[in-house]
Amino acid sequence: MASYTAESSLDSRWCSDDGDDDDETDTEADMWVKTRLIRDADAVLDIAKPRSAAGRVLASNISKHISAELEHRLNTASTYAIADTSKTQSALEAPMQNNSYRQLLFSDTASAMSKDERSAATANVFAGFQEWIAPESIQHQPIGAPSTPPDNTCGDNMDDAKQIHTSVQSFIYFVAQQIDSFISALGADALGEHRTYRRLLPCMNQECHPSNTGNAPTIEAGITTQHRDSSIELLNNFCYADAFAVIEARPGKTRRIVDKAYAQLMKSTRSIYKAQFDRRFAFGLTVCDNEVRVCLFSNDVVFSSSALDMSTGIWSPTIHRAASLLVSLPMTTSWDSTQQSTGTRITTAGPSSVLTQQTSHHALQPQKRTTLTRCYQEQTAFSVGTRGAFLVTDERPSGDEIKPKFSLKDTWPEATEDPTRDRRDEVMFMRRITEELANSDVEDLVYPKLEAGGRVSIDTDGGRFEDNTKNALGPLYSLRKPDNAAIPFRVHKRLVMSPIGEPLETVESVHELIVVLGDAMRCHSEVLRRCNILHRDISDNNILVVREEGKQPRGLLIDFDCAVDVSEHQAPNPENVGTFPYRSINNLFGSNVERTELDDWESLFYLLCHCATVGIGERYRRSPEEMKKLSIITWHIWDSETAGDVKKSRLCCVQDFEQRIVRRFNQAQPDIEYLQRLARGLYMGLFDNRALKNPRYWGRSREVLEECPNQVSPPRSG
Repeated sequence: MASYTAESSLDSRWCSDDGDDDDETDTEADMWVKTRLIRDADAVLDIAKPRSAAGRVLASNISKHISAELEHRLNTASTYAIADTSKTQSALEAPMQNNSYRQLLFSDTASAMSKDERSAATANVFAGFQEWIAPESIQHQPIGAPSTPPDNTCGDNMDDAKQIHTSVQSFIYFVAQQIDSFISALGADALGEHRTYRRLLPCMNQECHPSNTGNAPTIEAGITTQHRDSSIELLNNFCYADAFAVIEARPGKTRRIVDKAYAQLMKSTRSIYKAQFDRRFAFGLTVCDNEVRVCLFSNDVVFSSSALDMSTGIWSPTIHRAASLLVSLPMTTSWDSTQQSTGTRITTAGPSSVLTQQTSHHALQPQKRTTLTRCYQEQTAFSVGTRGAFLVTDERPSGDEIKPKFSLKDTWPEATEDPTRDRRDEVMFMRRITEELANSDVEDLVYPKLEAGGRVSIDTDGGRFEDNTKNALGPLYSLRKPDNAAIPFRVHKRLVMSPIGEPLETVESVHELIVVLGDAMRCHSEVLRRCNILHRDISDNNILVVREEGKQPRGLLIDFDCAVDVSEHQAPNPENVGTFPYRSINNLFGSNVERTELDDWESLFYLLCHCATVGIGERYRRSPEEMKKLSIITWHIWDSETAGDVKKSRLCCVQDFEQRIVRRFNQAQPDIEYLQRLARGLYMGLFDNRALKNPRYWGRSREVLEECPNQVSPPRSG
């Protein structure tokens, strides 16, 4: 899978225009803010609303109740203000509701019943955020005063940030209490389809942690969900595995401070996707003084609402919108319920053929596909392009023993809206591979087999709709990225495949690594020969180790979502595809040379060098700290042009390759000389192969040799 790189984010046209000159080197997250953030997208607040009419009515009335309570407390009125629900009662008539339910839902009595239930308990909580929404609460910079902090400030005052966090937490906690009061007055049956409603609660770690966007520490805080039947408690431990949303608070509201808050929020939210494999999309909040911005994270961009100024008046529509947001968010589809729902349908390419996910898939558990180091992740800009593989079985488990048979791949690739015009459909490629390689004459060939797969559709009360970015994002989909490019159309796909395998990092020896890589490239060559499909993403994520009883470990090549059909006319293709550290030099530079199988073999060469440098097995593997000191780590960072230049300099001649790459292989690894010999052979075949005289094979890698006339022969001792 293609990893995010910063090449597109180096365009100075999208730098901050507030006049603050940043002397610091921009972090990757700072680049995201400049190139991936769509500001003032207020439709984010509409996306957060429930889909069903009944859900919208319920959320609206709870929000009115909370806003009325806030108005009452802020005005210190002697009478209790009750939300007027008469208009919403006539405006939305949900057919699925019976008369008794409607009468109960819109009853003023229900709101009145909750008036005194927790008034005393919420008094202290209300006081905790009352100052936050009052102008005098921000002492270091009064609301309405000119924003004139020093140019180098990033809102890093931890005491002020903690005060803001505490106020925001009090507000969320107050809303949670009011929701409980309202629902308790109605009764659980009134929730209808949302009877499993989970309340939102704030959580914050007491200790500060090093920031991902600078030297200043950051407070880890956010929102988690809790079953409504449990008691409301303040939570002091923030955990990404349980987080619903991240909150990033900073004192001050200059453009620079707001952007630093965005950057930290983006870094933190990626951790949610890493920890929650079933996460559909994520929300986040930045709070700069008393300005709140709501963010929605999609695969390619982050949408941010305009600022909600919590101090703009006593009875403010802003406060109502903030309360409405907290009521509605638990009703959204932030998690992918289709992984456990029998209402999910996977439409295949066959004539009117539909595969329904059955409950007979008894075991659904993540198949951990980690990388060898933490320098790169299998992700798009913010969420995961491929959410991962899950091990499933169609057999009822016997006792506690579960034997998975298939791997279920859950992915959101770029596609065409018309499935028949999707020329790079992985499902189509996998079907062809499964059919063609069944007749292969290659002995003991291991290849991926498609059991079922297609686009995911979701059945709802309003009918069936395809799960894609256009339907999921609604009006946000029509917005443009900062470079004026369109938001990519992505569609939710599932593929059920066999056999299953383990990550490449589980190989136990040099010999096992060589066998596994060899098997994977045998499959690569056979797929190209028989199916005319070029893989284009040879990486550690896409080669698995197959271990079957009574057989030696073998290698399995997977993930054909970057593949192309080479039987069609291939014009020069400058796109950057594949996992960043293993891209060929041609690929990194986006040259006008046609991509061929040599680019994939070059990727294998980089993968081999990386494995040999890191080491194999826990006993011999170098730590990330050790890896940072080695020049090979520069293959994994920076932008494409710089990474391409680095590879050119390391591979310009055999002598440099020997000194700067081969001699840095992990010498503590037993049998490392076999990997050295294999790496030298691949180098000579790719970069010093005089048999490749056709210019179509040259590209930038050939120019490397022409720039280094004083080459030396490789040592024969290897």
